[in-house]
Amino acid sequence: MCQSLKCLKIQGDYLCTKSEAELWEYWSSRVKKFPELYKAYSHLRMKNWVVRAGSQYGVDYVAYRHHPALVHSEYAVLVLSNNDERLREWTDFHCTLRLCGGVAKTLLVLHIEKNGSDTDFPMCLESYTVEEHTITRWIPELSREV
Repeated sequence: MCQSLKCLKIQGDYLCTKSEAELWEYWSSRVKKFPELYKAYSHLRMKNWVVRAGSQYGVDYVAYRHHPALVHSEYAVLVLSNNDERLREWTDFHCTLRLCGGVAKTLLVLHIEKNGSDTDFPMCLESYTVEEHTITRWIPELSREV
C-alpha cells in the first residue's frame, strides 16, 4: 500500500521510516506468495471491490461489492500462479467449488503470470498479468427447459 498510495509511512526501530524495498523484503520473507497475493489484492481494489481474508472459506480472499457490514461477500477468491499446487487434482477443485456453493459465493480464480519478472522489488508487479475466471457449479435442475 505504501507503493501505490504514496501517503503511508511505516516506522521501524528508532522511529526510522522504512523504504519500499525494506517493506517488500520484510513481507516477502514472511509470506510465501506475497508478490502474487499483493498483485491480486491490488487488482481487486482497482476494480473497487472490498477485499478481506478468506481463510474461513478455504480461499485467499473474499470480495465484497460494498462494505462488509452492509452486504455478504460475492466472491471467494483463489490466487494461483504457475508453481501453485492447489486445484491440480479434480477432487480439490470439486471440494472448493462445492464449499463456495454451500456458502453462496462464486469462485473467482485469479491466475497471476509473472512474465519472467523477478520478485525482488515492488516494481516487478507492473509486469505481472492477471487472468480472471469465475466458476460456478452447474445444477441441472436449474437449467431444464419446461
